[in-house]
Amino acid sequence: MAEDELTDCDRKLFEYIRAGDFQTTPWSTPEAARATGLEERQVYESLSNLAKHLKGRIYIYYKDGGLRIQAE
Repeated sequence: MAEDELTDCDRKLFEYIRAGDFQTTPWSTPEAARATGLEERQVYESLSNLAKHLKGRIYIYYKDGGLRIQAE
């Protein structure tokens, strides 16, 4: 899937992740929802879409008790 095929929610979340430091700071879905103006359900759906369709550009892992996310 090319970037131009992502939904508006997917793009908004991807840009939020790229602009943030979620390698150092644990991921917070409620905070991501507030910052992007999305519902938590939309954040989860978009995060799933990004992980599936932008392999090699988004990395999700667990460290020190929290999720960490990096996007290129």
